[in-house]
Amino acid sequence: MGKSKKSSIIILLLVIILLSGYGVWRITNMQEKEIVLFNEQDVEDRFYKNPVGDITDIGDPFVIKASDGKYYCYPTSWNMGFKAWESADMVNWYDLGPVYKGYTSWASSDYWAPEVVEHEGKYYMYYTGRWTEKRSLRIGVAVSDSPKGPFTDVYDHPMFDFGYAVIDANILIDDDGRKYMYFSRDCSENRVSGRNESHIYGIELNDDMISVKGEPVLLTKPDQEWEKFSGDWRWNEGATVFKRNGKYYMMYSANCYASKLYSIGYATSDSPLGTYTKYEKNPIVEAEITWDNVSGPGHNSITTSPDNSEWFIVYHTHTDPVQGGGNRQIFIDRMGFRADGSIYVNGPTLTEQPMPSGVTEYVNIAADAVITVGSEKAGFKKEALNDGEIGIYRKNKDYDWVSDKTMEKDWVKLEWNENRKISSVLIYGSPIRDRRITSCKLIFSNGKVVSRLEFAETPGAAAIASFPETEVKWIKIELDKAAMEGEEIGLSEIFVLGKK
Repeated sequence: MGKSKKSSIIILLLVIILLSGYGVWRITNMQEKEIVLFNEQDVEDRFYKNPVGDITDIGDPFVIKASDGKYYCYPTSWNMGFKAWESADMVNWYDLGPVYKGYTSWASSDYWAPEVVEHEGKYYMYYTGRWTEKRSLRIGVAVSDSPKGPFTDVYDHPMFDFGYAVIDANILIDDDGRKYMYFSRDCSENRVSGRNESHIYGIELNDDMISVKGEPVLLTKPDQEWEKFSGDWRWNEGATVFKRNGKYYMMYSANCYASKLYSIGYATSDSPLGTYTKYEKNPIVEAEITWDNVSGPGHNSITTSPDNSEWFIVYHTHTDPVQGGGNRQIFIDRMGFRADGSIYVNGPTLTEQPMPSGVTEYVNIAADAVITVGSEKAGFKKEALNDGEIGIYRKNKDYDWVSDKTMEKDWVKLEWNENRKISSVLIYGSPIRDRRITSCKLIFSNGKVVSRLEFAETPGAAAIASFPETEVKWIKIELDKAAMEGEEIGLSEIFVLGKK
């Protein structure tokens, strides 16, 4: 073989070796490629933040998802009637102006807590007003052909009169077509053992939706410890009743609406008119003492996301959390049900949360993933990481995933059975301070990484990574040390926004 030929072979081998080395370097470099994260303002359409709608000077927000696909909100809003707001997504609201004017009605003032029910092409508004004739609170009914009104009174008198003040009507149409109304016997005229108390009653409606039959049945009264904080004036009010899996749930509010302690609890029954048993861990929505920016969450309604895959609770909080009082604003948060049927609420939240499912092309696909973890403390389950419940309250600490800290750097991995296109990852820390983590690293199956993602301490706040859409088969989360050098580290939930 000639020298020139040998030289050519040597050069070729060198080129191959160099190219191979470049290939190895290129692959290694891909595996460590930092993904470009979007700024918060670049992804405003993916998230919302409470309060929503820039609506103040309201209370008792009732939201209906009408047959036209739009949401309509009817709060206590105007002393001589009610205004309404319209939305396509529950986040951005358009002011419709007055939809019910009570100038010629039977009530002279105190128009409170309207609720609207759609039934057989009509919209029925049930509301509280002060009956001019007796100067006492009663419930009226008005009707419209449109959720936008105008609503016109059915009667020139209250819907019924049992001889005492009543407020806060709520309607349930059961699976068998029977109809029920729930209301609060108001504490202004209800003295019990030297105290003023509001009690919740239920009664059946006639099929005409505008009259009652039979006598009202006492369902709940303020008897749990958290309902006694308001002293000699006590409340069970603002009932919202719905049915799920054959069980009736009654959500309600207790304590004074003007105080920080106004909160939401619930009770369940096997029958629409009771007996109702209160949840032992009430309240399920409250302003914990350490939360300086939330006050008086209460008087809720419930609805579903645009694609009907998520439950949402709609409620008010005080616009000024220090002053409290009657000036309130609207919060929305996700709610759901544990395996035992108990309700959890992911709120109150004050930081970015994913838009309701169906608003954008991205939905939470974490529940579709198989989760594996580096370690797991006895009594805790990794399945808590994609069950939908985020850590808000310390009393729900058992619903975290907790590491047993046997590894120097613990980890969580979500893997799908096929490649998925994703755009954001939200990781929620534990509500327990000693379990909180300072930061984590995200590793994607396509070789991209987020080398450091920091956690916030605000209850309900997520560490959020948003980026240009990328396709992955799995995500691995490497966890940093505990922020407080505690005995354990934990997470409450992981959301992954991706395409169905």
